[in-house]
Amino acid sequence: MKRRITALGLLMISVSFSAQMGHKSDNDTIRIQTIEDVNLHKTGNPNKAIPLSTKSSLTVMENPQPIAIVTHEIIEQQQAKQLSDVIRNVNGIYITSARGGSQDSFGGRGFTFGNDNTFKNGAKVNSGVFPEVSSLERVEVLKGANAMLYGNVGPGGIINLITKKPRFDFGGSVGFNAGSWNSYKPMIDIYGPLSKNIAFRMNGTYEYAESFRDLVKSQKNYFNPSFLFNLSENTQLIVEGDYLYQHFTPDFGVGSVIDDATGISRLATEIDRKQFLGASWQYQTNQQATTDIVLNHKFSSKWSLNAVASYQNYTKDYFSTERTTWAYNSAVGNFSPEWKRPLGRNYTEQNYTSLQINLNGEFKTGTINHKVLIGTDGDYGLADTYAYKFTNSAASSFGSIFLDKPSSTWTNDGAMPDTYRSSRNRIATKRFGLYVQDLISISKEFKVLAGVRWSYIKNDDTKVRDFITNLDTETAKSGAQDHAFSPKIGLIYNPNDNLSVFATYTNSFTPNAGFDEFDHSLKASTVDQYEVGIKKNLWNNAIAVNLTAYQINNTNAYTAPYLPSGALALYRVYAGNIRSRGVELDITGNPMKNLSLIGGASYNNAVYTKTPDNGFVEDQRLVRTPAFTANASAFYTFTTFVKGLKLGATAFYTGDRKAGWNDVKGQKQVTRMIDVKGFTTVDISVGYGWSRFSIQGKVGNLFDVLSYNVHENYSVNPITPRNYYFTLTYKL
Repeated sequence: MKRRITALGLLMISVSFSAQMGHKSDNDTIRIQTIEDVNLHKTGNPNKAIPLSTKSSLTVMENPQPIAIVTHEIIEQQQAKQLSDVIRNVNGIYITSARGGSQDSFGGRGFTFGNDNTFKNGAKVNSGVFPEVSSLERVEVLKGANAMLYGNVGPGGIINLITKKPRFDFGGSVGFNAGSWNSYKPMIDIYGPLSKNIAFRMNGTYEYAESFRDLVKSQKNYFNPSFLFNLSENTQLIVEGDYLYQHFTPDFGVGSVIDDATGISRLATEIDRKQFLGASWQYQTNQQATTDIVLNHKFSSKWSLNAVASYQNYTKDYFSTERTTWAYNSAVGNFSPEWKRPLGRNYTEQNYTSLQINLNGEFKTGTINHKVLIGTDGDYGLADTYAYKFTNSAASSFGSIFLDKPSSTWTNDGAMPDTYRSSRNRIATKRFGLYVQDLISISKEFKVLAGVRWSYIKNDDTKVRDFITNLDTETAKSGAQDHAFSPKIGLIYNPNDNLSVFATYTNSFTPNAGFDEFDHSLKASTVDQYEVGIKKNLWNNAIAVNLTAYQINNTNAYTAPYLPSGALALYRVYAGNIRSRGVELDITGNPMKNLSLIGGASYNNAVYTKTPDNGFVEDQRLVRTPAFTANASAFYTFTTFVKGLKLGATAFYTGDRKAGWNDVKGQKQVTRMIDVKGFTTVDISVGYGWSRFSIQGKVGNLFDVLSYNVHENYSVNPITPRNYYFTLTYKL
């Protein structure tokens, strides 16, 4: 029987730690100020903030690493509906695509983001969902290799979602968002004191949305309660939980066209972007419940402790048609081979528990000042994957369609086939780490950041349960364990509070799951990152301008090869090394009291190097990695003339990129890659506030630009065309 998650069945504990614990209020209690950092929200300058993601008490200016922060003010004024709308404000991080468009997917610096790159309140979460953005206080992005603090994370960076926290002043809001394609979303957020030492916050939403794509729709429920306990003047506890349920239509888009004679692939632009090619009944249901407990304790003005315990349950129930790939026969001049729509069904469940403890302190050795972080973390994950078989084997395909015969073959009707569970694969993963970091002030201007982490990871052998024979077996080839030291060294020139110049080197390792063709476990990838940058505050500290250049070398990359039959192999083969180079510019701030600006640009070149004789072509850009990205956003609120009027505009550019697969040495086809042109979308906003009410209107993709997000060469999803939304809010 399918297990279901209920919000009442889980308790979430989330605590964030920082040396800046807060100040006493009128009722002699303390508050955490780092959740809503005064500098960050007053000036819009992230360089003055203390990001929770670094686990330390260092400001952005003191960290020799690019850190981007998108606050809830930006999320709300842009009327962001998904996390991808928020991430567009961070240069160097770009939107990619998942199979069937089934989740928010990102890449950074040439590398894709997965579960190891996504965090909520500092704890890892499954990335296979569309997170609810209305609950976010802010989104923090640590770019590049961050393994010194987080262990085996991917080299592109991490995204940390910081949810809204309880407050001791009563307030909140109720809102309603509605717009294109029958979309509507009521929202509520209430906070306040329960007693002298206990505060609460409750926020939640329901969302229903259809799509510009025929038959595609989504339904989401979200609930996020949290409680803050002042256990003493110097000790706080935050207990937090959230529950997300989303039922939606997986959509593989318009597909691609392959020329049988040349092997050249291209996007299927002949298909209208609203045309849905799957079954009317196909679905995916995601449920995610997370719980966190965090204890913050301040020993003195210079020493403080943070402990975070978290638990997550994630399930995915999926039943859908699969890939859409057309074949064009140039000899006869039409799309002669039929495309059979195969069906796929699976059910996955992940249970994940983690604990981390961070000790921050400050002391002197002679005239040298030290800011240290000492920490440890560990986690245990259990992942179950259920396979299904069809009661009627003939039902494993949902009919055939032809690109040149839409009237007679393009049908979405048909009964959902009967299936039954056939087997379950269970994998347990254990991780443990110890880390220490010290910011050493050699002089007032020159500082050194030195740190090292020791990491251990073990993937147990896969346990297979056959429900047909009721036999249990163990797949020995899947198990692996590894450990490594990950050092980090940074040099900082900080002549004043408004300028920081830095250079860093980081080494880390990323375990590779799976096995090779000889049933041997895969070697871990080693990642070396070199980075230099400048952080500068301008306009009386109101604007932050950060410029960074980097190179990342990732050794021991692996890929799943395609067999002669065209099927994807279960094993993996050595692919070579990956080298990523780039430059990133971020600009954020409020140069005037009523003007909010965000902007910047990035360039990246990620290629394969040192590949085997039958491997990928060297020095060829990795697919799905744009060379250039850029963004600009400006919002202005009038205090005279039409007081309360707010006008805003945003523009986002994603450069040319390649879809499909990178070419292989000696392949018969001309290329396996698809050219995807760069595009720019522009949004405009207008809002008006009076008394406790505000109303905002937005036109997204103003010029109705057509482009695509592409996962390999078969899940080709058009971007959202011109759309209209409004939000009505009442402040309590």
